[in-house]
Amino acid sequence: MGTLQETPVMSEDCQVLSVWSPDPAGKRPVMVWIHGGAYVTGGGEEAWYDASRLADEGDVVAVTITHRLGAFGYFSPAPCGVRNPGLEDQLAALAWVQRNIAKFGGDPDNVTVFGQSAGGHAIASILGTCERPPFSRAILQSAPLGMTIGQKDAEAAAREFNRALGKPLRAASVDEMIAAQGNVLAASNRGLAFGPVGVDTLKPVVNPDVRLDVLMTWTLDDAAPFAALMHPGGTYGGPVDRLATRIGTRMHFSGPGRKLAAALRARGQRVAAYEIVWRPQGGRFGACHCVELPLLFGNKAVWDGAPMLGSAPWDEVEHLGRQARTQWAAFARSGELPRPTAWLVRQV
Repeated sequence: MGTLQETPVMSEDCQVLSVWSPDPAGKRPVMVWIHGGAYVTGGGEEAWYDASRLADEGDVVAVTITHRLGAFGYFSPAPCGVRNPGLEDQLAALAWVQRNIAKFGGDPDNVTVFGQSAGGHAIASILGTCERPPFSRAILQSAPLGMTIGQKDAEAAAREFNRALGKPLRAASVDEMIAAQGNVLAASNRGLAFGPVGVDTLKPVVNPDVRLDVLMTWTLDDAAPFAALMHPGGTYGGPVDRLATRIGTRMHFSGPGRKLAAALRARGQRVAAYEIVWRPQGGRFGACHCVELPLLFGNKAVWDGAPMLGSAPWDEVEHLGRQARTQWAAFARSGELPRPTAWLVRQV
């Protein structure tokens, strides 16, 4: 079960869950996906996050969630007096899973939350705010943990937002708020203009008597697409670009990832980290940010021909994808760590 909208509609009414289950009878591991998109774009109902293959091949119940983004999810001071309502949406979704997933054949006592980019950052934010997170395992993929939003940053963004809006917040329409949000994004010189405010993603507060299994991944060339933004004409690939990619990957992904892994271990949690090193043949950006997503979700109609896949034949994507889906599901089932392969290298 589980369906996706062919053309997702943007709306404030965006607190949505989609569920894929091989069979509503039984008690399967549950995998809850939090999408990326810098906290301003994307949604769990997008076709590239169709989790049917992950659910069927891994014999798990898969859930994707959609939550408030941008100014609606992280404006400070927050709408309606709620701090970080987008993060609260995610916690509400996880609470819904605890209450209802058994009806879909899922085990509420065996929930793994997994997310990529801002989705991984969101999981780190939950770990940084919840002493007893509502899940037993977590997979953080390419989380930009080196990017945080302090109160001063949020207040500066709020001033820019109010200036662009030009009217009281409660008198503004949705379209006017989105336009003002665009001004904030254009004026921002930070990696994240919106996101959880006042949360240190490198300082988990998980109670030491809680037992979590945490899997962290980043890619060898995670920062490549961001380094490429220096070249609007599309000339990425020279020595300076490769150096910027290495520095950016270490600064925002692998370096902070190792720090979070160490901080979680210090609180008694079981953590393993891996680097994804698959560089699709003919791809300009190497093992770049998002490169593992076609492997995890495996929807050929959506992913085949994606620029980051270069000229890699779909048979290769399918072969590696079956490995990825099997290993992620095995971790969700019992905490079994992925076996190192030619595309996945154990780090710490």
